[in-house]
Amino acid sequence: MWYIILGLVLLIYLLLNSVIPGTGAIGSYILQPLLWIALAVAAFLIAQNEGLNILKFKKTRRWYIGKSPVHAGIFIGAFQVAILIIVGIFAGFGKSPYSFAPTSIITNIVFVGSLLLGTEVSRAYLIKKGTKPRKYMTLTMILVTLLFMFIRISPNDFTALTFSNPPEALEFMGTMLIMALSINLLASYLSYLGGATASMGYMGTLLAFEWFSPILPNPHWTVSTLVGTIAPAIGFIIIQSSLQFPQDKKRVRREKRKAGSSGWTITAIFCVIIVFFSFGYLGVTPTVIYSGSMKPALDVGDIVLIDKVDIQEIQENDIIQYVSYDNVTLVLHRLVEVYEEEGKTYFITKGDANDDPDFEPITSNRILGKSIFTIPKLGWIQIFIKSIFKNIGIPA
Repeated sequence: MWYIILGLVLLIYLLLNSVIPGTGAIGSYILQPLLWIALAVAAFLIAQNEGLNILKFKKTRRWYIGKSPVHAGIFIGAFQVAILIIVGIFAGFGKSPYSFAPTSIITNIVFVGSLLLGTEVSRAYLIKKGTKPRKYMTLTMILVTLLFMFIRISPNDFTALTFSNPPEALEFMGTMLIMALSINLLASYLSYLGGATASMGYMGTLLAFEWFSPILPNPHWTVSTLVGTIAPAIGFIIIQSSLQFPQDKKRVRREKRKAGSSGWTITAIFCVIIVFFSFGYLGVTPTVIYSGSMKPALDVGDIVLIDKVDIQEIQENDIIQYVSYDNVTLVLHRLVEVYEEEGKTYFITKGDANDDPDFEPITSNRILGKSIFTIPKLGWIQIFIKSIFKNIGIPA
């Protein structure tokens, strides 16, 4: 009777995005929780009728991390929250959009609790039902993950999306799709291993932080996407590492496969971080020094981290990066003078090794940021690779 639960999930989605928005607070805080609770009860009763245990599976494995998949879910959720808090220390925090009056807290607990109960009990049922024939395990995990990812996205989000605005489209892809897919995939895997309580441990920790923390990290969406993608991936590695198999002849082969897959996953995560870092999505942009105009402060082969800051924060003697008037060259020189003329602010720069200031003053719209940290000589790797490409006729 899996089709009944699937139908109920889709029906609730339609009601939440068509009927309930017009009912105001009653719909949001009374009807919506009732719908999710009804879904959870229906999934539980159908599972009981079919002899399926969907809340908490018997412990068939021993775990290094906690005593069960439930503990693992809570731990991974807390780990993801901890990363967000660390990011917030650097990117800043903002006030929570939710009220913290006593009545509001109680109302939000009911709201979040019913949502968590409805989605995770129905998720566990669909996964348990779909993976009973093990040959459909992968297909079931993918379909259930996609289902619970898309029901959290409003149709208005899709209709408002315009691919003519690439930054907006990228933000939608990152926050609404990629991050949601990673989080829901881990929740589905936890549900497969330990039932609804395991996925509740993970998703509940994330929701509790989002709804009940008075301050929330306020990073750029790319950083949020990175954390929301990497943390579940690391969680998956932790779970795989925590599974213990019996002593048999296959154990060594299993451990080798596990180590191999974990290694590739870690490599992939590292590559994602490098890509995000290289394009400045982590808040700073690395720049390799190719000339000696800033000696001795900066030498050829150094990597300088450029932080995009407000113009008001830039002061004389800062090393700044700007776009030259040919709109092609990026220059990294020291700011030696700031002056105003006819209501406009101009910046005079100079290389430390140069005798004279740069030919033309620059305006604020050409400044990309200022140097905040230098990594000596590491940029020689990029310089060497580019020189090889140049010698063999390949543009780099």
